[in-house]
Amino acid sequence: MFNIYKGNLVRLVKNFLFVLGCILALVITFCITSGRFPLEFLQNGKPEDRMFFASAAMVLYYSFFTTIFVTAEYHDGIIRNRIIAGFSQTDVYVASALSQYSAVIIMFAVYMLGGLLGGAKYDAALLSRLGIFLLSLIGYVTVTNAVAFRAKNVILSTIITMMLFYASFNAVMFGNAILNFILDEKYLEIGKAVYNIHALGQWFTLTPFSFNFTNPGTGVLLALSGGVIIVAFILPIIGLKKRELK
Repeated sequence: MFNIYKGNLVRLVKNFLFVLGCILALVITFCITSGRFPLEFLQNGKPEDRMFFASAAMVLYYSFFTTIFVTAEYHDGIIRNRIIAGFSQTDVYVASALSQYSAVIIMFAVYMLGGLLGGAKYDAALLSRLGIFLLSLIGYVTVTNAVAFRAKNVILSTIITMMLFYASFNAVMFGNAILNFILDEKYLEIGKAVYNIHALGQWFTLTPFSFNFTNPGTGVLLALSGGVIIVAFILPIIGLKKRELK
């Protein structure tokens, strides 16, 4: 499995979309953090807040990058060759997930560099927000990797993950109104958990313009992300050994 993981990393750093994504993460984060990219509602904010706002773009990016990268292995026969070489489909799946986690961490490091160059100061508060969001982003990528690995088709996988992103975006937009005006107070804690179970929900909760009623607390946010990672990682393995590759 480790050899598969190393091979995936080599493909990753040579992948045009990934390299382009890292360059854009650096440039866009720098421009937004430094105020060179004019977003009126952020101009009066601190560089740290402007930097964190830019992190949402990574959720959108991994909605399509993971599916394209993983399904290319099916299209190019890479996965079939690995099975023929004696690796199990579980080995291939686990290595795929680990390589996607590595992709997230690499891009996140580049994003943080862009924020540093743009003037953000890494105090405890910002590092805490970034750490929480990074874990939620890894949870999101675990889901998109699982979808791509089981669906195998790039178009179908991308449609599913983009629908997931669209649903998450709308959950943030309408979730605020539901939590504030509609949901009964005795169900508020459950509502907060549902609101923050996806990466965009946690992103908005951690922004400076969020509302207190969306934040269930750091411990709950971390537990939600950890739960998503565990469930989304394990479920696709079920029945994987019996699946036929065409």
